[in-house]
Amino acid sequence: MTKKFLLYLILVFICAEHVFSQSQNIKTSDKFSAFQTGEPEEEGFSSTKLSAIFPYVRNHQVNVHSLMIIRNNKIVFNANFYPYTTGLQHDIASCTKSITSLLVGIAIDKGFIRDENELVKNYFPEIKSYSENFQTLTIKDLLTMTSGLDCRGDNEETLFSGLFKASDWPVYIFNIPSTSPSGKQFSYCSCNFYLLAEILYRSTKVSPEKFADKHLFKPMGIKNFYWTKNNKGVNYGWGDLAIKPYDMAKIGRLLLSNGKWNGVQLISEDYIRKATNIQIPFSGGKGYGYGFWVDNDHSFQAVGRGGQRIHVDRLYNAIVIATGGGYNWDEKGGLDELIGHSVHLDALNKNQPAADSLKAAIVNAAKINGILPVDNLASTQQDVLPNRTMILGKNSLNISTLRIITSGYADTIFRITYLSGKVVNYPLGTGTKYRYFKDTSSSHVYAIRGYWKSQDDFVVDLNTLTKINDYKIDFKLKSNQVIIKEGTLPINDTLRVHFDGNK
Repeated sequence: MTKKFLLYLILVFICAEHVFSQSQNIKTSDKFSAFQTGEPEEEGFSSTKLSAIFPYVRNHQVNVHSLMIIRNNKIVFNANFYPYTTGLQHDIASCTKSITSLLVGIAIDKGFIRDENELVKNYFPEIKSYSENFQTLTIKDLLTMTSGLDCRGDNEETLFSGLFKASDWPVYIFNIPSTSPSGKQFSYCSCNFYLLAEILYRSTKVSPEKFADKHLFKPMGIKNFYWTKNNKGVNYGWGDLAIKPYDMAKIGRLLLSNGKWNGVQLISEDYIRKATNIQIPFSGGKGYGYGFWVDNDHSFQAVGRGGQRIHVDRLYNAIVIATGGGYNWDEKGGLDELIGHSVHLDALNKNQPAADSLKAAIVNAAKINGILPVDNLASTQQDVLPNRTMILGKNSLNISTLRIITSGYADTIFRITYLSGKVVNYPLGTGTKYRYFKDTSSSHVYAIRGYWKSQDDFVVDLNTLTKINDYKIDFKLKSNQVIIKEGTLPINDTLRVHFDGNK
């Protein structure tokens, strides 16, 4: 390795460290006013067993961003995993459906909606032609995913493609064919929850986000959130709500308190009971409520793609909050089991050394501590990729060209040009060091790094961080190929790459 290249690496690391320190300005402090801080053993958790979370995350490369455990309104575990940092709003994906359900409950309580047995078609009098189910379809059928529409997980992407192109979303959804009578059969369909958002909009005369802000978020001290909406101003009832993990925990506490917050009943206990108990039974004693997955008679959760969780357990008076960028929460020996094996109904004997070790592990997880082992390779093709435009064929991300730009020895940029003509310049970290990029339109934060996987294999890790997805763009130099992967969508493209011009 030349002295010149060593100097280059040192300067890039210094720059990346500066960007990381600047990224701390992105954060806003979370004051734990809703919860106290508790010692794990006092609240029935084994510090030793909770500590096993960290080697599991590291050894299995689990892309968890944050994990919080609360019992008896005391935070006993609160970890952020690098590159995620405290205070960032996080896309909670389909956990949004559970929030939309709560808003429907508030709208019923306040008389905007009569009850969940109202016919959906009554809110859309302008639509005269629709599929058979809409004659009898109720709001409850939407909440319980029993609309009977031909809208399943295996064809949802196709439906979404048509939905985003449609000029009138309700008309589009009203004409999705029916496969079973409404109210009879569970079939997970995100379009159901868009109709619920539209019903909120039509019944309250304000957008779902404004209704949520006034009647749910502000009373709970939830000040910062972002919720994507369509051109009509209606938020995506199925997803794309971004809030902080701490505010997710507040939602968990509200549910655990049966809709009451600091002595005020924000949502009726009756609605909370119906929403979080089994309405549609599954095998094994599990089921689905109103936008919530029900585990048993005391445990339920809001679930989102990529590892997002608001898990509530009434028996243990506990809440588990998780955000991530794509991992299997239910994997054998994984996070679910590790947390479950660490908790007991009663308090445990004090174990100060284990508690201190756990605290140290939590602090260390937020640092750059070898997230991915990266060898210092002596002979890589470092002169092949920089400052050359790479032309890609057809791909899932609609990328036209890629370019790694090095200017001097301080800044490295990863430039993506899309087929639409849009150009995004991402700062590129090296090795285990990420650099950060903030999308000013949504406040979402990305973390980006590049590293040599082998002498002829360079990988760009584009972790959208607060938007769930983690894209790996792998340059195979021997074969002139680019492989683009993202596990939660999923995307797995293998493309030939063509270089346009020399350095």
